[in-house]
Amino acid sequence: MDKTVDYAYFTRKMFIRSVLPAPLAAIGLALAEIGDTILVGHAIGMDGLAAIGFISPLFLLTTFFVFGLSMGGAIVYSNLMHEGKKEDASGIFNFFLRLSLVIGFIISAGGILFEDQVLAFLGTSPEDGAVYRMAKDYIFYILLGAPFEILMEVFTAYLRNDDADSFSTTVQSATGIVNLIISALLLLFFDWGIAGCSFGFFISNFVAVLLCIVYIIAHPKGNLRLQRKAASFREAVKPLRLGFATSSEYIFDAVFSLIVIHLLSGMAGTEGVAVFSIIENLSVLFIFLYEFIGKTSQPLFSTFFAECNFRELHRVFRYALSYSLVLGVLAMVLVMVWPQILDLLFGLEGVEDVNKAYYAARVFCGGSVIMGVALLLQNYFQSEEDEWGAFLVVFMRRLGASLPIALVLAEYGFHAFWFVYPLAEVATLIVLYFYKRSRGERHAVDPARVYSTAFLGRVADVAAQIDSAEAFAKTWGAGERTCNTLRLAMEEICGLMNERAARQEGDPLLSQLTLIANGDGTLTLHLRDDGQELDPFRLSVEQGDTASKPMEDIDVRALGLHAVKTHVRQYLYRNYHGFNTITLTV
Repeated sequence: MDKTVDYAYFTRKMFIRSVLPAPLAAIGLALAEIGDTILVGHAIGMDGLAAIGFISPLFLLTTFFVFGLSMGGAIVYSNLMHEGKKEDASGIFNFFLRLSLVIGFIISAGGILFEDQVLAFLGTSPEDGAVYRMAKDYIFYILLGAPFEILMEVFTAYLRNDDADSFSTTVQSATGIVNLIISALLLLFFDWGIAGCSFGFFISNFVAVLLCIVYIIAHPKGNLRLQRKAASFREAVKPLRLGFATSSEYIFDAVFSLIVIHLLSGMAGTEGVAVFSIIENLSVLFIFLYEFIGKTSQPLFSTFFAECNFRELHRVFRYALSYSLVLGVLAMVLVMVWPQILDLLFGLEGVEDVNKAYYAARVFCGGSVIMGVALLLQNYFQSEEDEWGAFLVVFMRRLGASLPIALVLAEYGFHAFWFVYPLAEVATLIVLYFYKRSRGERHAVDPARVYSTAFLGRVADVAAQIDSAEAFAKTWGAGERTCNTLRLAMEEICGLMNERAARQEGDPLLSQLTLIANGDGTLTLHLRDDGQELDPFRLSVEQGDTASKPMEDIDVRALGLHAVKTHVRQYLYRNYHGFNTITLTV
């Protein structure tokens, strides 16, 4: 049976390889995020939970820098790589790596030097007795580990955008799991007390950073490099703005949490605050689930956005949305049907009025799926480099919509208050609808200037696509020389890849083509195929000097590729998600 053109093949395969495993990393990191609360709640009790509560703003500060320094730069790095600007992309990576080192050092050194003042600012003092002593023990290793958590997240964000999704996901999952294991061992079996939990945080992130550095140094096929040259601050302004537009969520979280604690304390005393703490920790599980689907989809969003392949961009968004909805509904049903899972997580066995926590959890879960849609849209806006759209999601969810709704619902009592979660998510989506309706979809170029298709490597099919690409280029004013160069490049590259990269003899490659007619008169060509890894531009280098070689030893294809290299303005090859990916500027 003849092989047919599967237009969704590349998108589907990349999604399966990079996004399907995401929930495993999400569960690992979410458990690490709330692991201390789980362990301390079961082992120490309320005093231990109070100590962790005092330190929680420090985690919010660290997380603010984690996502601010990792996501914006990684998105710009991905877009630059797909535009063929490898040096600029490497400069962005090294700039953010150094900035992360500086900020992490300031947090760690400043916190340790002024530890007593920091604890006082967080709200605890020696008068609190055992709670203060535990907070002091706990904060030391948290401060030591904060720089390494920031660096770990920066490294893994860039590795995801450098075709190292599996390694990145494994490191993040293992970091969370190792943190939990070490914390449990030191707390429960080696009498470290609460300090054991924070030591697990420190050592797991420290080892993760070392593994990332070793991987980058020992992985010559990757594009990430540790080098002296870095981007300037001016060049980094855009990715800084893009990243911190989203990470500002954690500052909004702090304000929202502080006000809500006061509201609930007035309504239901410390019991109300305890329920709020449980719901916030439960929300971490849902947020990490959705965030990791969004963040592992982000490199794919960025890839197709940079290539202006809007059909595949929309396709991968549909895949991510469907996956989020399926997993989100399953998680929602689990908690609503079996709220006793809260007993297992947070040690609620024997707690009076536990039904209040069950009720609040069910109401929260009622809006969790809507939350998943909003979080996925946030990552999609980031990939479009729409920092205002991404910021709007964050602001509305955690302050703009949630805080006014919380203030209103507080007037109607404890049970009405918890509807702040679903109502805030609905309000966020409504605002996003009107925002996108007024702004429209963001495009790097006019979609009319983009020709995109998929085709098989049979001679007739290749010839037909070359003719179609040339006709498209001429409609946008491409001259004879530009069209000839385009034809030469497609003939030589497609011919070579079908001859030498086919996985089975006689089986034509499936290729994806996107051709962009730029406003400056140039053409940008993106080619992707499913063949074995083969860099066509290395052939002309390996061929060497042909003048002294017998005619039969000369590689004609290598000569053709040499001609392509000398006629195009820019060229780039990389094996991305297991596919040969080529970018040319003609």
